[in-house]
Amino acid sequence: MTTDRTLAEQLDGPRFDGLPAGIDALPDEQKQVLADALRHARRRQAAALQESADSALSHIPFFIRPAVRKAVGL
Repeated sequence: MTTDRTLAEQLDGPRFDGLPAGIDALPDEQKQVLADALRHARRRQAAALQESADSALSHIPFFIRPAVRKAVGL
């Protein structure tokens, strides 16, 4: 395993009950492949959300964009 977060750590949430049996039965190498895929997908999602937010802000007059960014937490 690498120092990156494992699949179980990435999926850990308020209702996390452990990995499903089918995934838990996979070899560690395959779990790492899934963890890497999940990490990359989340990074792509975050980039897409940031791009969408920036695009939406382009419709706001330039001089009030900082206030809008602060109000919506960007």
